Amino acid sequence: MKKILIFIVIIVILGVGYWLISPFFIDKKVSEANPFQSAPVQVIPMSSGQFEGFDRIHYGSGTVVLFDSGENYIIRFEDDFNVANGPDLYVGLGKNGEYIKGSEIANLKGNIGSQNYSIPKDVFKDSNEIWIWCKAFSVGFAKARFSPSI
Repeated sequence: MKKILIFIVIIVILGVGYWLISPFFIDKKVSEANPFQSAPVQVIPMSSGQFEGFDRIHYGSGTVVLFDSGENYIIRFEDDFNVANGPDLYVGLGKNGEYIKGSEIANLKGNIGSQNYSIPKDVFKDSNEIWIWCKAFSVGFAKARFSPSI
Protein backbone atom coordinates (compact mmCIF):
# COMPACT_ATOMS: atom_id res chain seq x y z
CA MET A 1 0.00 0.00 0.00
CA LYS A 2 2.84 2.38 0.87
CA LYS A 3 4.52 1.78 -2.50
CA ILE A 4 1.28 2.57 -4.34
CA LEU A 5 0.85 5.83 -2.41
CA ILE A 6 4.45 6.86 -3.15
CA PHE A 7 3.92 5.99 -6.83
CA ILE A 8 0.75 8.16 -6.96
CA VAL A 9 2.54 11.09 -5.28
CA ILE A 10 5.42 10.83 -7.78
CA ILE A 11 2.99 10.77 -10.72
CA VAL A 12 1.18 13.86 -9.38
CA ILE A 13 4.47 15.73 -8.85
CA LEU A 14 5.64 14.84 -12.36
CA GLY A 15 2.31 15.95 -13.84
CA VAL A 16 2.35 19.29 -12.05
CA GLY A 17 6.02 19.77 -12.92
CA TYR A 18 5.32 19.10 -16.59
CA TRP A 19 2.35 21.55 -16.56
CA LEU A 20 4.53 24.27 -15.02
CA ILE A 21 7.75 23.76 -16.97
CA SER A 22 6.75 22.49 -20.43
CA PRO A 23 5.23 25.76 -21.71
CA PHE A 24 8.68 27.36 -21.48
CA PHE A 25 9.93 24.92 -24.14
CA ILE A 26 6.86 24.59 -26.35
CA ASP A 27 5.74 27.37 -28.70
CA LYS A 28 2.17 27.63 -29.94
CA LYS A 29 1.80 29.59 -33.15
CA VAL A 30 -1.53 31.15 -34.13
CA SER A 31 -2.41 32.77 -37.44
CA GLU A 32 -5.86 34.36 -37.31
CA ALA A 33 -6.97 36.56 -40.19
CA ASN A 34 -7.70 40.22 -39.64
CA PRO A 35 -11.51 40.27 -39.29
CA PHE A 36 -11.69 43.64 -41.04
CA GLN A 37 -9.40 42.87 -43.98
CA SER A 38 -12.23 41.98 -46.35
CA ALA A 39 -14.95 44.09 -44.70
CA PRO A 40 -17.19 46.02 -47.14
CA VAL A 41 -16.54 49.18 -45.14
CA GLN A 42 -13.03 50.22 -44.16
CA VAL A 43 -12.53 49.90 -40.41
CA ILE A 44 -9.89 52.30 -39.12
CA PRO A 45 -7.78 51.32 -36.12
CA MET A 46 -8.44 53.45 -33.04
CA SER A 47 -5.10 52.93 -31.36
CA SER A 48 -2.01 50.75 -31.35
CA GLY A 49 0.89 49.78 -29.12
CA GLN A 50 4.04 47.69 -28.88
CA PHE A 51 4.50 44.81 -26.47
CA GLU A 52 7.44 44.95 -24.09
CA GLY A 53 8.54 42.28 -21.66
CA PHE A 54 9.62 42.66 -18.07
CA ASP A 55 12.89 40.70 -17.97
CA ARG A 56 14.82 37.90 -19.71
CA ILE A 57 12.32 35.26 -18.63
CA HIS A 58 9.14 37.29 -19.14
CA TYR A 59 9.70 38.84 -22.56
CA GLY A 60 7.42 39.95 -25.36
CA SER A 61 7.36 42.00 -28.53
CA GLY A 62 5.07 42.83 -31.40
CA THR A 63 2.22 45.09 -32.36
CA VAL A 64 -1.29 45.24 -30.92
CA VAL A 65 -4.08 47.23 -32.59
CA LEU A 66 -7.45 48.29 -31.18
CA PHE A 67 -10.44 48.35 -33.55
CA ASP A 68 -14.01 49.53 -32.95
CA SER A 69 -16.35 46.90 -34.42
CA GLY A 70 -19.49 48.81 -33.43
CA GLU A 71 -20.73 46.67 -30.55
CA ASN A 72 -17.34 45.69 -29.13
CA TYR A 73 -13.67 46.51 -29.41
CA ILE A 74 -11.46 44.02 -31.21
CA ILE A 75 -7.93 43.69 -29.89
CA ARG A 76 -5.65 42.31 -32.58
CA PHE A 77 -2.15 40.98 -32.04
CA GLU A 78 -0.37 41.30 -35.37
CA ASP A 79 1.84 38.68 -37.08
CA ASP A 80 4.95 40.00 -35.29
CA PHE A 81 3.54 39.14 -31.83
CA ASN A 82 5.86 36.96 -29.76
CA VAL A 83 5.86 36.38 -26.01
CA ALA A 84 7.60 33.90 -23.73
CA ASN A 85 5.33 30.94 -23.21
CA GLY A 86 4.34 29.94 -19.72
CA PRO A 87 1.64 28.24 -17.70
CA ASP A 88 -1.84 29.73 -17.33
CA LEU A 89 -1.36 32.78 -19.60
CA TYR A 90 -4.24 35.20 -20.15
CA VAL A 91 -4.87 38.40 -22.06
CA GLY A 92 -5.79 41.05 -19.50
CA LEU A 93 -6.04 44.79 -19.00
CA GLY A 94 -3.94 47.36 -17.21
CA LYS A 95 -3.76 51.06 -16.60
CA ASN A 96 -0.66 53.24 -16.29
CA GLY A 97 1.73 50.35 -15.66
CA GLU A 98 -0.46 48.44 -13.21
CA TYR A 99 -2.28 45.21 -13.99
CA ILE A 100 -6.00 45.29 -13.18
CA LYS A 101 -6.65 42.13 -11.14
CA GLY A 102 -9.57 40.09 -12.46
CA SER A 103 -9.51 41.80 -15.89
CA GLU A 104 -8.69 38.68 -17.88
CA ILE A 105 -10.37 38.75 -21.30
CA ALA A 106 -9.46 35.24 -22.46
CA ASN A 107 -6.78 32.57 -22.37
CA LEU A 108 -3.86 33.46 -24.60
CA LYS A 109 -4.44 31.50 -27.82
CA GLY A 110 -0.75 31.13 -28.62
CA ASN A 111 2.54 32.77 -27.78
CA ILE A 112 3.41 33.55 -31.41
CA GLY A 113 1.42 35.07 -34.25
CA SER A 114 -1.74 37.00 -35.08
CA GLN A 115 -4.76 36.72 -32.77
CA ASN A 116 -8.08 38.50 -32.26
CA TYR A 117 -9.91 39.12 -28.98
CA SER A 118 -13.31 40.77 -28.59
CA ILE A 119 -14.06 42.88 -25.52
CA PRO A 120 -17.15 44.86 -24.53
CA LYS A 121 -16.58 48.61 -24.72
CA ASP A 122 -17.63 49.23 -21.12
CA VAL A 123 -15.04 46.71 -19.84
CA PHE A 124 -12.20 48.47 -21.67
CA LYS A 125 -13.15 52.06 -20.79
CA ASP A 126 -10.87 52.32 -17.71
CA SER A 127 -7.83 50.70 -19.36
CA ASN A 128 -5.00 51.86 -21.56
CA GLU A 129 -2.85 48.71 -21.67
CA ILE A 130 -3.04 45.08 -22.75
CA TRP A 131 -1.16 42.58 -20.61
CA ILE A 132 -0.09 38.97 -21.01
CA TRP A 133 -0.65 37.74 -17.46
CA CYS A 134 0.19 34.46 -15.73
CA LYS A 135 -2.67 33.78 -13.30
CA ALA A 136 -0.92 30.82 -11.68
CA PHE A 137 1.93 33.00 -10.39
CA SER A 138 0.35 36.49 -10.61
CA VAL A 139 3.12 37.81 -12.82
CA GLY A 140 3.15 39.80 -16.04
CA PHE A 141 4.93 38.42 -19.07
CA ALA A 142 4.48 41.44 -21.37
CA LYS A 143 2.39 44.58 -21.74
CA ALA A 144 1.55 47.07 -24.47
CA ARG A 145 0.39 50.61 -23.81
CA PHE A 146 -2.01 52.00 -26.40
CA SER A 147 -0.96 55.25 -27.95
CA PRO A 148 -3.61 57.90 -28.52
CA SER A 149 -5.64 57.45 -31.67
CA ILE A 150 -3.71 56.82 -34.87
